[in-house]
Amino acid sequence: MLRRTLLANFVGQMVTALLGIVMVPIYVRHLGVEAYGLIAINAVVLAWVLVLDFGLSPTLCRELGSLRAGTGSKAEVGLLLESLEKLILGTSAILFVLSIFIAPYFAERWLNASTLPPSVIRTAFVLMMLTAIGRWLGALYRGGVVGIDRQVALNGIVITFAVIRTVLVVPIIMIWPRIEFFFVWQLLAIVVEAAAMRTLLGRTIDIPFLSTRFSWKVLSSRAKLSLSIALATVIWACTTQIDKIALSKILPLADFAVFSLATLLASGILLLANPIQQAFIPRLTTESFGGGERIRQMYALATELTSLAVIPVAAVFICAPEAVLRFWSASAPLSPDALRTMQCYAAGNAFSAIASLAFIVQYAKGDLSLHLKGNIGFLVLYAPAVLFGGIHLGAVGAAYAWAGMNFLLLFGWVAIVHRKFIPGINASWYRGLAARIAALTPVGLLLSFADLTSCSRIGLFFVLSGAWLAMAALTIAVSPIIQRKARHLAGRLVLN
Repeated sequence: MLRRTLLANFVGQMVTALLGIVMVPIYVRHLGVEAYGLIAINAVVLAWVLVLDFGLSPTLCRELGSLRAGTGSKAEVGLLLESLEKLILGTSAILFVLSIFIAPYFAERWLNASTLPPSVIRTAFVLMMLTAIGRWLGALYRGGVVGIDRQVALNGIVITFAVIRTVLVVPIIMIWPRIEFFFVWQLLAIVVEAAAMRTLLGRTIDIPFLSTRFSWKVLSSRAKLSLSIALATVIWACTTQIDKIALSKILPLADFAVFSLATLLASGILLLANPIQQAFIPRLTTESFGGGERIRQMYALATELTSLAVIPVAAVFICAPEAVLRFWSASAPLSPDALRTMQCYAAGNAFSAIASLAFIVQYAKGDLSLHLKGNIGFLVLYAPAVLFGGIHLGAVGAAYAWAGMNFLLLFGWVAIVHRKFIPGINASWYRGLAARIAALTPVGLLLSFADLTSCSRIGLFFVLSGAWLAMAALTIAVSPIIQRKARHLAGRLVLN
């Protein structure tokens, strides 16, 4: 079952990520660079849905995990879902009204646009907020579907609507090359996607699609965990989005679009890790309710899989940034700043993806106190670093801050988390991580010194994919789990 879930999550994540990356040059061609800057800002707004969530979807996910473990009540979980829906809809109405009043300031004072008229930006901003509201409800339902472990069906929904959002919008912007039409299509797709997930969730736990039930008592009984998750999410959203918020004000909108293009590719590294964490969260939670004897083994397996997913890809991005950008788009910006930005964000995202595994153990245990302290410390250090770097060095300064802080997070704070929740694992865990990085270093050096300027895009595909395959093979070869299985197999052959 775990293998099937992991495969479904990877397929879903890869399809959505690839569509999001591959379609960007088409959007830029038909809408223009500044319009893509608005699309990039919309991605920031959607990321802040995590803040609006207030820890609601993770709480619902955990409650449904307890239901699978046999310790929860289906009736109470159903009432919790219905109450959360009403809370979100009420809050969303207020946010929509506020967006109408904020839109003029956003269009005329915040952004440094030169070609898009303020009226277009105002309309786009309101549509962004409506899209964020739809995404908020979708995030709640997605957390619930993960909690009931219907992730194969969930990924079917996700893939379908990713195609609708990213591919089927192209004919629309070809006929009407206006950013408003792009956002209207996104809004419609996200709302229908949320409705599909709600239908799946409702059928599984036997609750109607529409209801009037609401209970403050059910909400308040989960408030402590929800608020802990919410505070951690607020802090993490600030750390992951403060660079984009600051640079959207500091840089011209066209330069901000270039920064967003570079970081978009690097963000694919985080997307590779998400399916693994999503697959392990319900299982670690169930193990926690049952005593948690296997949490250490499952955490080690999650680390192995995450390392295999992110380290080779990050190494390709770091060692051959120009080749990656040229392969992605013939018109991609190849300025030194764009290349350095992508390298730093690739490294920082790889560190972040591996470090975030420590969160799922704390989440499964229901104790986020240490996680909150770590996130607060991260933000206290990162915020001034990214602002100083952004003001003095632009996008590159923000990129250096991101890479440096995530390095400290992985090789400093995660060790502290391990001592509390998985004592005795640090030496073997970091030794395994160092071995994986060292194993692929020779291939990375060869790739970085190779002259690929004359390669066609087909040639780049074979070079980059070959380097990635070699790095992935080396990462697997030094895997402790693979080595243990190999020794076990060799022992059986010798004994036989």
